[in-house]
Amino acid sequence: MYTFIKSIIHRIFPQWLIMKAEYMLRFLYSFFFRGTAVKCVVCNASLSRFIELPSGDLLCPRCGSLPRHRRLWMLLHEYDFLNNSIRILHFSPSRILRKKMQQLVPASYITTDYDPEAYTDKHYDITHIFEPPESFELIICFHILEHITDDAKAIHELYRIAKKGAIVWIQTPFKEGDIYEDARITNPAERLLHFGQEDHIRIYSVEGLSKRIQEAGFEVNILQFSDDKSLGLKEEIILRCVRPK
Repeated sequence: MYTFIKSIIHRIFPQWLIMKAEYMLRFLYSFFFRGTAVKCVVCNASLSRFIELPSGDLLCPRCGSLPRHRRLWMLLHEYDFLNNSIRILHFSPSRILRKKMQQLVPASYITTDYDPEAYTDKHYDITHIFEPPESFELIICFHILEHITDDAKAIHELYRIAKKGAIVWIQTPFKEGDIYEDARITNPAERLLHFGQEDHIRIYSVEGLSKRIQEAGFEVNILQFSDDKSLGLKEEIILRCVRPK
């Protein structure tokens, strides 16, 4: 039902109007999910349930957050990043996290997306970031590297702009075994079949990506999280990468 309603709205209204009215529309739609069975940690809404998407992800009807957004929000609080005046660079943030973080740390929070039409502060190519060396204490890079042809160059750029002691959180889809990539696979339909999405160019393994990140100079800690249905969280892995002091 959610996907159907969303498709109708996108056919009827222009994108700029949908973006402007998104939070009001979600607020109204969330009344159909009134209850106390689950809670979204991003918008603090108590709900009867999350919306299960075809991918299996649980979406908050109030704010549109997904499990990885809620996990990230919890990590930001756990590490107390939202109460410190540190510079943060966030690649392709979700709209709800961008909005909340711009409210909390507006002077030190920079967003970027390669898409020139994205509503972000910058539109950096991750393989060539126009920032001075050692510029950020925290870099958030969720579901980016699987899109990048020269991922080694991108990782080296993250290392370059990270301050000594800075943390870079990296997450991608993962598989068991080795990294699977094949530069000959360029057709979107074939990429969907081989890599799980039309614009993905590889599937990492945890060990394979960790090794590539370590080769750039980072220390890597593998953070493993269990699911929590009441908070709409799922089992997932995030790589905590630290530039040595």
